[in-house]
Amino acid sequence: KIKMESSSAMPRVFKLYEELEKGEKGLGDQSISYGLTHAGDQTFTDWNGTIVGPANTNFDSRIYFLEIVCGEDYPSLPPKVKFTSKINLDCVNADNGEIIISKFDIMKNWDSSYSMEKILTGLRERMANSTNKSKPQPAEGDMY
Repeated sequence: KIKMESSSAMPRVFKLYEELEKGEKGLGDQSISYGLTHAGDQTFTDWNGTIVGPANTNFDSRIYFLEIVCGEDYPSLPPKVKFTSKINLDCVNADNGEIIISKFDIMKNWDSSYSMEKILTGLRERMANSTNKSKPQPAEGDMY
């Protein structure tokens, strides 16, 4: 039984290690970044992310900071994602910066093959869509 439990925990660690390597090496989309909050976190639980606002939008030339928590059930369940930079986006709770899962398809229709990179690039794409790109934004540097 112990062997079964440890083998079921391995895919989470392997997936998160792969994500860490990709994030640290800067592979993929250069307008987003992510990594462990604490370099020594061997549980791979607490992460931070950044999104560079897309050009020709009200998010342009701004860097948005996020907290990402990959619980024990990740990647079977999506991580908890929260903006720490204040943002006016239709899938974000304006009071606390948390992603509203029901309003963000990537998390609403979560698949275990998805990643933190997919979430961050999806949020960046959401900033650029016609619903959000012209929304007035809080002052740069305002935090939740």
